[in-house]
Amino acid sequence: MNIALGNKIKQLRLQKGITQDALAKILNVSYQTISKWENDISMPDIQLLPEIAVYFGCTIDDLFDFSEQAKFERIENMLEMQEALTPEEFSQIDQFLKDQACKDSWKNDAFRLLAELYNHKADELRKTAERYAKKALELEPELKQNHNNLQRAQEGTIPDWDFFNHSKRIAYYQDFVKKNPTYARGYLWLMDELIADYRLEEAESVCETMHSMDQSCRVPFYQGRIAWVRGEHQKAESIWKQMLLDYSDDWLAYANMADAMAYACRYDEAIAYYRKAFELQPSPKFTDAQITAAHIYELQGNYDAAIASCYEQLEVMKNEWGITESCEVDQVRKEIERLRNLSANQKIQ
Repeated sequence: MNIALGNKIKQLRLQKGITQDALAKILNVSYQTISKWENDISMPDIQLLPEIAVYFGCTIDDLFDFSEQAKFERIENMLEMQEALTPEEFSQIDQFLKDQACKDSWKNDAFRLLAELYNHKADELRKTAERYAKKALELEPELKQNHNNLQRAQEGTIPDWDFFNHSKRIAYYQDFVKKNPTYARGYLWLMDELIADYRLEEAESVCETMHSMDQSCRVPFYQGRIAWVRGEHQKAESIWKQMLLDYSDDWLAYANMADAMAYACRYDEAIAYYRKAFELQPSPKFTDAQITAAHIYELQGNYDAAIASCYEQLEVMKNEWGITESCEVDQVRKEIERLRNLSANQKIQ
């Protein structure tokens, strides 16, 4: 980042057609101070930056000469750390990324972050829609449209096959793997959708194709998933147990097993496998084990254990990632408060 603040102030002043003396009077400083800023002899006090930005009709960030790379990194941090963007922030990021998408050197990053930007906005809007739908349901609990609105906001399940099937995504990934046949994980995205739609013979065929290029634990995990959905539970468990023997040092094998047990509602086993996966995972470790344990404990009505898992999550974020303040941390703290209220109500009853 090249912080050419003085030169930026000079450019903005000249664009506005005012003298150093006029700007000095507006900001209640001397014209010599303005001169020192513009010649990089000194810099404005940080408390003046908002006033300078307001006068020139720009953001504080616009006063600094960020490199393109720094701007991309800043956007990534904003999307990760902020739960919501102001309309001005969204508009500025949107326009910047669309401009960069026209340049070959930044096209890949620009389109990736545009997708993240709009997903970020969609998540924000879905939360708002969920809140309003619940208020509407409190007033009219028997109105179907209120339930439909909640389902859409939460991306819930609906019984109508024509609306719920994943044929469009399946068609996309069928085409994707044809265009990218050596990218093994592309087949995973396709199999997930095929299994969700019970298109199991097609999923088996895709799994065999992936097996020719991927020797990881993912292959037996998906072989077991297909068998499980088909109703062959004993066969599925046999495949998964062999997976743990063949990949005994691979944390992902235990994480996959944990997911399988959670879907089978065998929650205690799921938690044990998640914790084993966490133990084997190299640093920096993820927080999946703690998040999932908290969720399972809540389903079991064990709110105190869920709260303890949330605190474990905060410790992992701090010790493994150095994160102590972010929207994710705030969300965990909100979860702890929500669980405390549930625990208190449970003890009263």
